[in-house]
Amino acid sequence: MVLWTPARAQEDRRAEKEINVRLIKEQQSPVSANELVACEHLSQRDFGCVWHHHPEHEIFFLLRGGTERWIGDKMAPLKAGEILLLGSDLPHDFRNDRKGRQAGVEWILVQFRPNLFGEEWTQHSSVSAIRRLLERARLGLEFKGATRKQAAALLHKMPKAHGLRRLALLIEFLELAAGSVDLKEIASPGFHATTDAHTSDRIGNVVAHIKANLGKPLYVPELAALAGLSESAFSRLFKKCTGRSVPQYLNELRIARAARLLAETDESVKQIAHQCGYPTAAYFHRQFQRHQELPPLAYREAIRRQA
Repeated sequence: MVLWTPARAQEDRRAEKEINVRLIKEQQSPVSANELVACEHLSQRDFGCVWHHHPEHEIFFLLRGGTERWIGDKMAPLKAGEILLLGSDLPHDFRNDRKGRQAGVEWILVQFRPNLFGEEWTQHSSVSAIRRLLERARLGLEFKGATRKQAAALLHKMPKAHGLRRLALLIEFLELAAGSVDLKEIASPGFHATTDAHTSDRIGNVVAHIKANLGKPLYVPELAALAGLSESAFSRLFKKCTGRSVPQYLNELRIARAARLLAETDESVKQIAHQCGYPTAAYFHRQFQRHQELPPLAYREAIRRQA
């Protein structure tokens, strides 16, 4: 199996070009006679990827660098040590901002097809927990606590393992995850990952536009025109695909970006409000406290005490 990897993209694309692309449906990777499980240890200036999805399940282990992750309908800060299990066709994107590009990023990427084990095998009672795990992974799963440490040890071994040894490590990884309570779902339960190419293109264009312009005013008529739909049809389709209305989706993404900026920079609340697309610092303050249950500056202090 040949791994689809962001390393094939140009490393030095400017951020605006990198995210201003349509949602793409990656072609299925051809199977290699030597490898059932694709795995690479990657190190470069940037992830080089775009908002995309593919039929393979994916394990993402970040070793160094990174700024933000976009998975399904959720954006969150990306931190070294994170391990994620992403289900088949779950849209995702990883970013490393310009400042982070000086240090670069390093990660381990594993991909395997949903039919790797065969239908009969997955129906067996002894592996039913793994089947349920992969069903949960349609929303993305983040590893926490002791499970993350154990999973990291397995993933460090995987790039140098080959053939049945790599497959055995994958099964051990999945068995560990299936029996753990230290997994957190990422996307909202109502998120719907569509594989329809036409719908993917429409929503993907809109998501790319939102990501590129999150700090600017964004309105439903503008986004509907970008999708080539009426406002009502666009609003229905967007909510079906994301589980959120457009205003809810925008606000959650902006709050997530603001939380990262509060944690990682010394910029003022007014500066962060402006960067995240809020018209006034007072309005941003109210929205942030409603979502995070803390005022912005209190959130910054709490996060830094934990660091």
